[in-house]
Amino acid sequence: MYSILLVDDEDEVRRSIKDLTPWNEYGFSVIGEASNGMEALDALNENIPDVIITDIRMPYLDGIALIEEVRRNISSSVDVIILSGYDEFTFAQTAMRLDVAEYVLKPVSVDSMREVLKRTKARLDEDRAKVSDRKKLESFYRDAIEVYKEKFLISLISPTRKQDAAQIKEKAEEYGVPLSGNLYSVAIIDLPTETLSSIAAAELIDEATENDRSVIPFQYENQLVLIFSSDMSTEFSSLFSKQVNRSLTMLQSRLQHYFAKSFNMGIGETVTEETKLPESYASALEALNYTQLYPEQHIISISDVETIENDHNEKLGDRKTELVLAIKFGNKADTEKAVHSFFQGITETPNVQNTVINVLSIISEICSSYGKNVATLLDDEDLFLSLSHANSLSRSEALMTKLAVKAHESAEGARENSHIQFVENAKRIIKENYSNPLFGLEQVTDEIAVSPAYFSTTFKKETGTSFVQYLTNVRLEKAKELLKNTDAKTYEIAEKTGFSEPNYFSFIFKKNIGLSPSQYRTKNR
Repeated sequence: MYSILLVDDEDEVRRSIKDLTPWNEYGFSVIGEASNGMEALDALNENIPDVIITDIRMPYLDGIALIEEVRRNISSSVDVIILSGYDEFTFAQTAMRLDVAEYVLKPVSVDSMREVLKRTKARLDEDRAKVSDRKKLESFYRDAIEVYKEKFLISLISPTRKQDAAQIKEKAEEYGVPLSGNLYSVAIIDLPTETLSSIAAAELIDEATENDRSVIPFQYENQLVLIFSSDMSTEFSSLFSKQVNRSLTMLQSRLQHYFAKSFNMGIGETVTEETKLPESYASALEALNYTQLYPEQHIISISDVETIENDHNEKLGDRKTELVLAIKFGNKADTEKAVHSFFQGITETPNVQNTVINVLSIISEICSSYGKNVATLLDDEDLFLSLSHANSLSRSEALMTKLAVKAHESAEGARENSHIQFVENAKRIIKENYSNPLFGLEQVTDEIAVSPAYFSTTFKKETGTSFVQYLTNVRLEKAKELLKNTDAKTYEIAEKTGFSEPNYFSFIFKKNIGLSPSQYRTKNR
């Protein structure tokens, strides 16, 4: 089933198209509607469809401007169909430049929409069929990166292959690798386990980045590694990080278009030297691991992980990692299982004692990170007395399990408080900046220092509404207050509440409140 966003400022036309078109018959579903380009962009921030059907002539932001913004910052692969009552050659020319798939003249009949949907489905099916074309995939495999160049790229992220900057630059020039700049960051994309699909995904990303000298993609251990670089000076590292995140969002849209599913991606720390790429790769791998803990998040930056826990530098063994993750992010059963793995197979008393020390150290470290003392976990029980009684394997494991479960409960509460504080900070920033018409998602995520994807998911989860709608609600509440208590003109109120266009303010006000600004003022005076 392919998804569609329907955009038209005429409610009756939009409703007629939606109700009369047999979408399901051709494998489509309408997942959203918008009455102008600005509403459509808000909807696209929440969900990118397979197809956008849009009118051209609309208020606030017309169809052409909408498509330009989509192509520039959201998706280069989404299918676009234009509906227009104007048979103008200049529109058709612009549509071709923006890679518009269909240009349909109004009024649109059911039969004409049937034909459009047939052709659209055929195009989308063909796109997705490309990744299963065995001959093409085998061709991709034959044309893979030269062995020596691949080894060099892998050496750039390997901590065991030490190279100085001069050696790296010399080899990069020799192999034609565009590696230069002041800022670097490594990102990792988890590829499908099935070999041909993995090759297809890698080839799609190669195609998308082949003319971009700021990114170097290559495969390593069933993952696609991307080395991003920039000539920007180091004080612009936050801007560079945002560009990396935006690039991955565009790649995610491309993969979604062909595979009909999202890929997990991790973004490493920004470094200032080629020799530090292994550190960025290691942190990208850690960020990628966190996508398993947050299944609704498919792109996670190490800065997001640091914001949540601030423990990215810990060097953990496999069992310690399992226990830490279980206590911090798992449930009671996960925690009990992780503790049991420490004690499994132990028979000698000295080994039992060493294991108790190791597990207790881990639990104590976690408690400290949340400002809690491990000795207080057992409430009225004396921890040291309990430890002295734990003189057998079963008693030792039972005590450590009890402590770990208590630590898990504390971590769960601390994490909840962290999210609450996160949202409260965002609300405060919105309250301070809502009157600025340029204020939006990018500004608030810059101040809080998290990625837009992580912020949007967390904010909606905690508040029950999207950031865009919350900001709109704050602006409208202030507008209502000004309408009731002042004699300011509508355009003045629009300006004071962050709406740069008075007509759009009136449109949004009536859509959300049910009355025009003047009607609301009259009713409440």
